[in-house]
Amino acid sequence: MAIETYDDQVEAEYLEETRDVLSEMDVILEQLANGSEEGRRRFDVLIGKLQALCVTGRHTRHALLNVTMHRLMNYLDGISKPSKEQMQDVQIFSDTMTGILDGSIQHDGWDFSEFVRSLPVRRPMDIEDLEHLDIEVMLVEGKRSAARLFERELRACGYRVTSVRNPLEAISLAVRMRPDLIIASAELDDIGGVDLGCAIAAMPSTKNIPFAVLTSYDRNHKALADLPENAAVMNKGSRFGEDLADVLEQFKIT
Repeated sequence: MAIETYDDQVEAEYLEETRDVLSEMDVILEQLANGSEEGRRRFDVLIGKLQALCVTGRHTRHALLNVTMHRLMNYLDGISKPSKEQMQDVQIFSDTMTGILDGSIQHDGWDFSEFVRSLPVRRPMDIEDLEHLDIEVMLVEGKRSAARLFERELRACGYRVTSVRNPLEAISLAVRMRPDLIIASAELDDIGGVDLGCAIAAMPSTKNIPFAVLTSYDRNHKALADLPENAAVMNKGSRFGEDLADVLEQFKIT
């Protein structure tokens, strides 16, 4: 079939590049399994290619593939030398995306929540017997260092975590993934956490998703005046763990 539009050409190139990167990923995983130093070096380069694909995929019609890619990038964040178990999980991601590309894995509609929950979960390396709960938390934090701290604490509690830097992307992902809880920093680029909470509360598809804003302000501060009434407030400091427990109790998330 002839490529008739610029958008069609971009999508065709995106899919072709994704297939190439997945093929490369399979080779690198095999090299890593054999203890190859070349595989370790190529793994770092692979992360960069996946990040670029994830950005490009946001602007294509392949929502299921992009959601899976985003979840993979969350999984790989901070990993420079994957363990045997992590390599097995990454292979599952690779096989899943290959299945999406060849049509053997499909999904109709925009609610991908069950599909996302079937993907591998990043496990804390130092807690082997951690029981993973079927609770999906979306963390919206623009600062990478802060996001990693919050992610670590959430994962240590056994929760599945999707980390998003851009609040506008968070809106799109929330519609598709339907997390059990959204935690957003009050200070974000483009729109702040309060505006994000208002957007989530206003849309029929997301209005029932519990929302909490991360801030150093008290609930009665003027900066939080427009925060939806049913939204929670969490402290960014040392009380994060205690506030998280209170929020989970408030929204009856167990």
